[in-house]
Formats: sequence, structure tokens, C-alpha cells
Amino acid sequence: MHQCAIAINRFDYTTLYEQSSHYLAEADRAGDKRHEAYAHFYLGAACLYRNRPDSAINELQTAFAMGQELSNDTIVTLALNSIGIHEATANNNLYLAQWYFTESLKHAKQCDYTKIEGSIYGNLCSIAQIQNDTTMIGYARECYEFGIRQKDPHLEFIGALHISDLSRLKGDLDTALVYCHKAIEVSDKNGLNDNAIAYVSLSGIMFERGQLAESDIYAQKAIELAEASSNKMVLANAYDQKANICHKQGRYQESIEWLERELTSSESLEMVKAQIYELMAKNYEAMGNTNKALECLTHAKEIADSNNVSDREHMKRERDMSFSIIEQQLELEFSQQQLRNRGIIIGGLVLLVLLLAYLMWVTIRNMRRRNELYHNIVRQHMESIEREKALNARIDELQAEVPAITEETQPELEETVEEETVEQSQNDALPKSLPSAKSEHIYRELCRLMEQERIYADPQINRESLAQRVGTNKSYLTTIISECSGGKNLSQFINHYRIQEAVRILSDRKHIDYPLKQLCTDLGFGSVSTFYKLFQEGVGMSPSAYRKSFIHMISTPPVSEQE
Repeated sequence: MHQCAIAINRFDYTTLYEQSSHYLAEADRAGDKRHEAYAHFYLGAACLYRNRPDSAINELQTAFAMGQELSNDTIVTLALNSIGIHEATANNNLYLAQWYFTESLKHAKQCDYTKIEGSIYGNLCSIAQIQNDTTMIGYARECYEFGIRQKDPHLEFIGALHISDLSRLKGDLDTALVYCHKAIEVSDKNGLNDNAIAYVSLSGIMFERGQLAESDIYAQKAIELAEASSNKMVLANAYDQKANICHKQGRYQESIEWLERELTSSESLEMVKAQIYELMAKNYEAMGNTNKALECLTHAKEIADSNNVSDREHMKRERDMSFSIIEQQLELEFSQQQLRNRGIIIGGLVLLVLLLAYLMWVTIRNMRRRNELYHNIVRQHMESIEREKALNARIDELQAEVPAITEETQPELEETVEEETVEQSQNDALPKSLPSAKSEHIYRELCRLMEQERIYADPQINRESLAQRVGTNKSYLTTIISECSGGKNLSQFINHYRIQEAVRILSDRKHIDYPLKQLCTDLGFGSVSTFYKLFQEGVGMSPSAYRKSFIHMISTPPVSEQE
């Protein structure tokens, strides 16, 4: 157990894995449940940083369950904290990660486990950094000063690094540089095994200061240190830093190679993959390869759209979790209040008034939380729409540079698809999949009709008419939509575009007075109830609630303007 604690404090995950495996075997042999729980935690932490997320979550959940069974808040605290790290790094679920960190902090305070509090504050700072939120720099300073007071180099290193990163986000590069050097000094002095992350930060600071030569040296050092350790997450960040430096220096092909390494490292979060492809596109464009640049920008747009859907799902999950917790608290408190008031009429009336006031306060707080969640959903849609406009504009510019399909090739492709359609229509009862290229050609035409000609607005659109528009038969149309859209049927495919257009219209200042019933009709929906149901399922809130949140956002000046 002591050797595992030393290894995790030194960020030596290879040694941690070996020692924790041996620790678990010994604890199991001795039948000591407390040591088994600790061993599962250490083994889970080792797997987490050795890029084995499935094994990590199994071990950590086992440690958490055993900690609860043993009523050991220390084990529960450690397990919850590491599960939060897993949610952030493996599942890209920052909202759930924050919840786990907060729960871990509660248990840490219950058992006076002050040392882990510093680590939890550090993890909350990491989430804040990903979200570009600099308001938590106070927690970073608490972590750093706590490490100094307790003579804990692990927390001192983490705190200094977070102060550096958050100061850099605020644009205070001088403070960022000072604390980054302090982090490296603490690591060197105490033999910590994770200097790579500090050198990634140092390289980033030099990059923003315009000192590219120094930035390149530190990035290369970070790569060498990360490759020598077991922390692959830091290695992906080092690759990304190196790629940005190479692009800035005009070494475009080398930048692409580093980006490809980052993509294959399996540790790049989905939220940054779109940025990776955008930088690739800039490299290819600078090299004159507009075809590849267009391809990369298309990838970036697809990933950005996918991330927006994922973020909305996380937002809905957080909303449901918040409401569920509030409801459980209310039920418990109301039940306890009834028991205390039984038989005491006057006291019961007094407490009832207090309870009603409390319920009113909770209701108001609940409404505020709901409105905040709704505002976040609307804000993400607005940002997504602006990003989509920018990407489409860039794609249009590049398409203008890419040679169009020649007149000889286009008739050839259309003739092939037409022959295939005629042949398959003769045996409509036994559909077969079209070749991939032809399926994609027809599917792209479908998407073009939806995006450019807005045929989804026709309430009479059906499978037969749509098949005729794209030059195929209705059976193959169904097959193509299912294969190319991830399993959607025709109705889901059409309604997806209708809801997307509804969001665009409701996010436009020019259409604030657009009647919702008229919008429903103009988009081709057969009934208002169907429109409301599909909008609620796809966006996470009703059209009227979306419009109300949008109007509130555009009518409320930003905080900086209010100040």
C-alpha cells in the first residue's frame, strides 16, 4: 500500500500498475476487505492513465462499492474523484465529471481528508480550463498554497501548473511563465515523473509570446518525456503543440504528420478533433492541396455537428439528474416534516408556513436552474449555427478552387446509376445494396435537395416522389437512407432537417415574431403536436421555451457591458 501511494504521488503509473496488482493479490489472499478496496482503487488509477478505460472503470466502481459497504469515506472519496477523471477523459462528459468531483469533495470534508481536497480542486480547475473558465483560479491558488503548507510536492506541482494554465487563458503570460517554471522546479526537486505536462504548458506560453524556437524545443522535450512515461493523454497534447509550431513555421507536411500521430494516439478528446482537422485543412491549403483541405474541413464540420448533439445530450442528462435530486430531497424533507409535526397543531401550522416558503424558494431555484440549462442549450445552438456558417463559407471557397466533375464523368455516373436503378426496379421485392459510391452519390443528392431546395417543407413529400427526384426506386431509397444516415427511416431523415431549420429560424432575430403555428405549417408538419413533440425530443426543450430563452438572451446585455 505504501509503495502504491509513493508511485501515484510520483505519477509513476507503470510502477503503480505492478505494485497495485501485487497488492490486490496479497489482500485477496489475506481476505482483508479494506486493503482489497484500496488495491482496486490503485489498480483502477493505474489503468486510467495507462489508456485502459474499461478496466479502469470496473476497478474504480468496485472500490467505490466496497468503500460504501465498509462505510469508509476515504475510499469512497478516492474512487469518486478518479471516476470523475474517467468521465472527463474517456467519455468526454464534463458535466458528469464535475458532479463526481463535487460528490468526492463532500465525502472528503466528512472524513477530514484534507490532502485529497487539493487534488479535487485541481481536477475542477482542469474542467474549468477545458471550458475556458478562468473564474476558478482561486481554487488553483488554494491547491498550490495547501501543497506548500503541507509540504506536499504533488499538490504544489498541480497547483502551480493550474495557476500557470489559467493565467495563460486570462492573457497574463508573465504570471503563467513564473508558475510554470515553479511547477518544473518542484517536479525536478522531488523526482516527480510527469514533467511532460509542464513542458507542454511552457511550450504553449512561449508560442503565444512569439518565441517559436524556444517553444519548439520545449514541445520536443515534452514529447520525449511523455513517450518515456505511461501518460498517453499528455503525449497527445504534446503532439498537438508540436503541430501548431510546425504550421506557424511553415513546416506544413511535418505539422500534418504530428496531427496524424495525435489522432492515432486514441487520447484526443472528441471536442478537439474538429480543431485537429481544421489545422490539417490549413496545412493542406498552404501546400496547394485544396482537395485534401476540403476533405479535412468536411471532417471538422461532421465532428463539430456530432459534438453539438453530444453536448445537448449531456445537458439534458444533467438537467434530468438535477431535477431528480431536487425531487428526492423534497420528498425526504417533506416526509420528515410531517412526522415532526404530527399531533402538534400550532407548531405544525408554523412549520407548514416555513415549509411552503422553503418549497417556494426551491421552486424558484429550480426554475432558475432550468432557465440556465435552457439558455445553455440555446447558446450552444447559436454557436453551432455560426460555426456551421463559417465552415460552409470556407468549404464554398475551397470548392470554387477544386475542379468540378467533368462533363464526360457526370453523364457516365448518372448513366450507371440509372442503369442500376432500372435493373433493380425489375426485382423490387428482393432489394440489394447499391455499390458504396453510387449509394453515396444518391444520398448526397438527397442531402442537397434537403439543404438547398428545402423539399422537406412540402407536407405531401413521400417515398415515391422522393425516389423519383433522385432517380431510383422506393425500396432502394429506403435502403440508402438507412445505410448512409446511421439507421434513420425516411420520416426521421426528413424531420431531422425540419427541426434543424426550426432551430435556425428560432435563433434568428429577424424571426422573433414568426408565429409557431405558421412555422409548423411552413416546415411541412401535419400537426402542431407532432412539431412540438419532435422539437422537444431533438433539442431538449419546447419551441416556445426555446424562443423565450433566445429573446431573453438577446435582450440581456453581457456581464461586461452591465459592469
